[in-house]
Amino acid sequence: MKPSVWVIDDDKSIRWVLERALAEAGMAVRTFESAEPLRSALGEEEPDLIITDVRMPGEDGFAVLRRIREHHPGLPVILTTAYSDMDAAVAAFEEGAFEYLPKPFDVSEAVSLARHAMNRETETRGAVPEAPAERPEILGEAPSMQGVFRVIGRLSNSQTNVLITGESGTGKELVARALHRHSPRAQQPFVALNTAAVPAELLESELFGHERGAFTGAVERRIGRFEEAEGGTLFLDEIGDMPADLQTRLLRVIAEGEYQRVGGRQLLHTDVRIIAATHQDLPRLIEQGAFREDLFHRLNVVPLPLPALRERREDIPQLASHFLKEVADELGLPSKQLDQQTLELLLEASWPGNVRELENLCR
Repeated sequence: MKPSVWVIDDDKSIRWVLERALAEAGMAVRTFESAEPLRSALGEEEPDLIITDVRMPGEDGFAVLRRIREHHPGLPVILTTAYSDMDAAVAAFEEGAFEYLPKPFDVSEAVSLARHAMNRETETRGAVPEAPAERPEILGEAPSMQGVFRVIGRLSNSQTNVLITGESGTGKELVARALHRHSPRAQQPFVALNTAAVPAELLESELFGHERGAFTGAVERRIGRFEEAEGGTLFLDEIGDMPADLQTRLLRVIAEGEYQRVGGRQLLHTDVRIIAATHQDLPRLIEQGAFREDLFHRLNVVPLPLPALRERREDIPQLASHFLKEVADELGLPSKQLDQQTLELLLEASWPGNVRELENLCR
């Protein structure tokens, strides 16, 4: 049975062009010059898709869309208009249109959109709504990710320092948070600091805090990240960018469990677990004299390398579907589905930005 498409437009030439193109594409087409006869037709049967103009005599396309959303919620609607602007486009999607097609449009694009809309409608019509599921911490079925999960599991009763390595965008902070949540310190604070994002002259104060008057602009005492994380976990991202003098001070804090605020004399004791991360090759930095070898060994008690996305391509479909659903939920929109050809392109991409790049693309 041919899929059915109804076209509503007061322009006879538009109706003729769409009717011919959609019929040649194997669809059964019915046309209307206004919304009034559409109302009675919908009382008798329901098509697989409606394509309607926005500006028409009598009831306009937005009114048609609202009525269909109310009485035929599974029926996709494509809006077309010769008066396209940002407000109209935004309103179309807010009202629940499947797509917004400004005139003049390419006929092949209209046919492609029609197919896409009906494929999506076929997938979702009659589907049983899924019960809300708890958002997974980290997704991945690739063997390399299963290895990461095993390390997290083995460390669930441990408070050992961990060094996470991997390219930018591989999810190092996500893994650090998972290590914290599955540790004896889970009920205590998790504090994250990207050492590369803080100017070198402020990083010491950021880590250890400062006393009032310690330097120009220090108008009051401020606690540092070590104090904030007391009893919990301190995540130091991009540790390879830490200046040499701070590496020395960090080493002393890890070794002795003591430090002082900048400009202070009081000796403070600390009880934190340190999870560090970097995209850099720390052994190479050690050879160049840019990173302390003794600090490396203090941090690298348990090394945890994360794979690049190109090394776990089998996870791309699951990740993309998850991100699309997550964004749709945020925006209050129906979840999008990946076309097979699109998925093939994603699987072949090089992904220099890794999982973060894929998430941003989906968003």
